[in-house]
Amino acid sequence: MKRPTRILAVFTLVIMGLVSGAFTTVGEVGASRSPARVLVLGDSVFHSFAHVDSAAELMNERQSTIFATQGCQRLVNEGCMDFAKLSALQQLRRHAGKFSDVVVVGTGYNDRIGPEFRDAVVAITDEARLQGVDVLWVTYRETGNVRSKSRVLNDQLRKLDARIDDLFVSDWNEYSKGAEGWFRDDNVHLITRGAIGLARLLNADLAPILATRDAVRVPPASG
Repeated sequence: MKRPTRILAVFTLVIMGLVSGAFTTVGEVGASRSPARVLVLGDSVFHSFAHVDSAAELMNERQSTIFATQGCQRLVNEGCMDFAKLSALQQLRRHAGKFSDVVVVGTGYNDRIGPEFRDAVVAITDEARLQGVDVLWVTYRETGNVRSKSRVLNDQLRKLDARIDDLFVSDWNEYSKGAEGWFRDDNVHLITRGAIGLARLLNADLAPILATRDAVRVPPASG
């Protein structure tokens, strides 16, 4: 069974939370002075959270969340359009100390399969480990003109999941199969019902990770 990042990192996070009380969680619905629990990184598929308020609110009702999404975002390289300057890795570093527990990665459709993707997963999970947070990586829809590419990315992701202790996988491809009225014509990008469905999946998959981290934080009762 996988365990969230090591206990020392968790206690470091608690200290960081006390020190960083002055941070405002940009992009968080109902932002507070405390660090958010979750950071969401994503490309144009996940950027639906910027347009569907009910989906963002659904996540914030369960855990305070920062959304650092951007169309054309790539994992470690500059985005596929001029307006997408910051990669997912850069956003993760930029938000260090502003969230405390889990980074959700929903970027990858604009990246290459093969060694580049593998190296990107390793780079992001290494950075997350340095920050003392876990990684929940979302699978890619195997449909339409990204079917073949997404199948390879998902296969690579599952192999890496078996090797990287603090990497967890959220199976959006399986969860969204057969869903009607969730997607645009390309069957990848989300409309309102799809964004809400994604929020529900993330809430469900974040819950056990956050619960385990909370259990580690609580000191054992004295006998």
